[in-house]
Amino acid sequence: MTASTLNVAIIGSGLSGLALALTLHQQSIPCTIYEAGESPLNTGGGLMLPANGLKILDKLAVSEPLRKRGYSFDRIYLQVGERILEAVDYGGLERYGIRALRAYRFIVLEELLAAVKEKSIPIHFNRRFNHIISETESDVTWQFKDGSTETASLLVGADGIHSTVRSYLAPDIKPVFASMVAIVAAVPTAQLELPSAPEATSATDLNAASNIYPLPTGIIVPRLGAFVIAPQTHNGDEVMITVQRPMTIEGRWADIDADKDYLRSLFRQNSEHFPSVVQNAVRHIPSDQLNIWPFYNIPRLERWTSAKTQGGFGRVIIVGDSAHALPPSAGQGVNQAFEDVYLLGRVLGRLGSGRNASNEILQQALFGWQSFRQARVDRVLELNRQMDLRRMPKAPGATEEKEEELLDIAAMYDWLFNIDFEKAVDECLKGLD
Repeated sequence: MTASTLNVAIIGSGLSGLALALTLHQQSIPCTIYEAGESPLNTGGGLMLPANGLKILDKLAVSEPLRKRGYSFDRIYLQVGERILEAVDYGGLERYGIRALRAYRFIVLEELLAAVKEKSIPIHFNRRFNHIISETESDVTWQFKDGSTETASLLVGADGIHSTVRSYLAPDIKPVFASMVAIVAAVPTAQLELPSAPEATSATDLNAASNIYPLPTGIIVPRLGAFVIAPQTHNGDEVMITVQRPMTIEGRWADIDADKDYLRSLFRQNSEHFPSVVQNAVRHIPSDQLNIWPFYNIPRLERWTSAKTQGGFGRVIIVGDSAHALPPSAGQGVNQAFEDVYLLGRVLGRLGSGRNASNEILQQALFGWQSFRQARVDRVLELNRQMDLRRMPKAPGATEEKEEELLDIAAMYDWLFNIDFEKAVDECLKGLD
């Protein structure tokens, strides 16, 4: 198998599918994207892009256009009132070689799609994947809903948490509601009436630690949870506000999202106990800027690739939310998806350049890729748990965390953001030389 003979079908034109296509293009591996809808699905909201995700977008030549449209920052803070408990470096030129970024999801989609089109990577809309027909040692054939069929060397499911491709690998696995939701709103930064420190004289100073409320920040009231406030426009004139709430019953989310009065009441719950900056933030919320985001998990999968025990030959692969949906507490869902696809593309590129890449070698390489990625996903899940402890209101009788236990999280991020992707590719392929 060489890069010139390998061709990859990507199911889904979301963030991970587009990023995979760009990575494969860099490796001179032909690929085609198939999307069920008329355009890439924009699920709304904003994205936190710390150093690990931004490094990948930088390698794909997308970070600079994004930088012109999103909010650049280095640190995210956690505070009780005006007292800062934690300051976590999400980026920084000295520490990670790149600043972190927050941007609307649709902006990231637009820039990735523009890069795909600029490189003339084929993308076909209104092609809904239906099922796998067959796998051999050299290719996979599948059918679309309209009855048409296609064949490729590999098929990669980047079709999200409700993945149809995943049903081929794990037919009994379904997303599980995590009994938790986020209520998200966007308001003008001026509405916060931020008490300015002398050093905070422009939008670029919003992230300065000298501010009373440096942004982005999570403002905590013990036992009542936290409100997270984060700028998401280039000049910092608009902020996202989010709060997590328990919800024991899985709902009809479209109906709940349409009930803006209910969402406002849920959003403002206990806000009177928070500092004035939070009370100002929730005072006026336009209906078209208020949404609910339910959290779902995917039970841990044994394999992200098809196995011989299933009649497969490793020719079907799943990535991102299809393989390991992550709640957004640590801001790593899309960033871990970017890691999946970038490392997958690089691994396939290595196999196509100088290796005798038999199907057996391919399967070993994919196993190494999944093992490396699963280990990082597992550590992110622990980060999510730590963040939920800080942001969620406490149930009656729950044990209060000690402040010194909360302070440890800053040190837990360095391994995540300081990844060396060249060494990561080597690790995925360890033992195959």
